[in-house]
Amino acid sequence: MINFIKKIELHKPKNQKNDSQESKNDIEYSKKQDLIKEIKIICNELDKTNIWFQMEKDSDLIDACIHQREVLHARYRYLINKIKFDKIS
Repeated sequence: MINFIKKIELHKPKNQKNDSQESKNDIEYSKKQDLIKEIKIICNELDKTNIWFQMEKDSDLIDACIHQREVLHARYRYLINKIKFDKIS
């Protein structure tokens, strides 16, 4: 019985390593796409916040715009650094 199992293991297709590599590549690609989507969303939100800032007259709401921009800039920097340090390109 053990010899039979060893023979089966010897005859396993060698594509299994490629499949795992492909699935790893798929996961990395998916992470990259998720990060790119999130960066695009952040950029759109920054554009909206900048328009809001330019149109706002109330000083309290201007402060809110400034804080919102800071939040979005921090998130943007985080995502860019994540791409750099994870070597996603």
